[in-house]
Amino acid sequence: MPRRSRPVPAPRRARHDVLARAGGGLLAWGAVVALMTLSVACSTGRRPAPLRISPGNIPTHLRVRLQDGAVRRVALEDYVRGSIISEFAPPSGEPALIARMLEVQAVIARTYAVAHVTRHQRQGFDLCSTTHCQLYEPSRLQTSSYAPAAVEAAAQTSGMVLWFGASPASALFHADCGGHTSAAGDVWGGTPQPYLSARADDGPAETAHTAWRYEVDARELAAALNADSRTRVGKQINAVVVLRRDGAGRAGLVSLRGTRELRVRGEELRGIMTRAFGPKSVRSTRFEVSRKGSRFLFEGRGYGHGVGLCQAGALARLKAGSQPGQVLARYYPGARLVVLR
Repeated sequence: MPRRSRPVPAPRRARHDVLARAGGGLLAWGAVVALMTLSVACSTGRRPAPLRISPGNIPTHLRVRLQDGAVRRVALEDYVRGSIISEFAPPSGEPALIARMLEVQAVIARTYAVAHVTRHQRQGFDLCSTTHCQLYEPSRLQTSSYAPAAVEAAAQTSGMVLWFGASPASALFHADCGGHTSAAGDVWGGTPQPYLSARADDGPAETAHTAWRYEVDARELAAALNADSRTRVGKQINAVVVLRRDGAGRAGLVSLRGTRELRVRGEELRGIMTRAFGPKSVRSTRFEVSRKGSRFLFEGRGYGHGVGLCQAGALARLKAGSQPGQVLARYYPGARLVVLR
């Protein structure tokens, strides 16, 4: 997730119909939930009759490991406030637009936390505060001029998570899909999720995506690849060849041809290179690669893994008039908005 991958506070306003406030208490264990099918809510603006189901183990608090290594017990809604202001970098101006985007991000942050609460259970905490889970920098709530808008967005969406089947959805997101999202199974393998599918990010989002280029010396590239057992090519690297692409054009399988020849998933290669050269080197796997002399040139579009919600596209859709619920429905088709009472 850069993730994803972040000045005027947004004014308080009435909640959008599709993100209507849940009544009653918040996030009790065994809570009753109201299910709202996003496509129905977006087209009619009315809330369907609630269904009574058991949401499973919904936490009221999370154990979050901070970047200094300390583990802090944090109320779920406090975590949402701190995460959304860490994961989304608002552009200047347009406070109403930023407020709606923060609402979208609040639903995602809460959903991700609920769905992945046991991710680091063996290490003695629930979530980390890096992009491995979600960025969480609570100090931003004291230093950012957007802190009041983040607090308001969490309140406006209080208790809301995305649901699929009998479980919270894995609400993945990233900074920029480059014009086309990818299916989760294409990027990482594993069981496909229907709501994490590949879709062209067209319409209002068509011009929202950016291009990038990164050039690296062959010796530096070989050293970076040799630092990881999955890409240990030996003394030299001669070629980087994309063998297979997914439906979005992302490099799914890459051949590394050096002293040894290896094959690696495109997302694994990106992770290894960004660890060596920084997050703004190979920004996505939607790239072409060429060699000229002793230098390799990576040219691509987008920023992040490309699965789930595209922040650049979502912001463009909101700016064009879409409501938060419509944006969530676009990037998580078939998921439902669950209001935890």
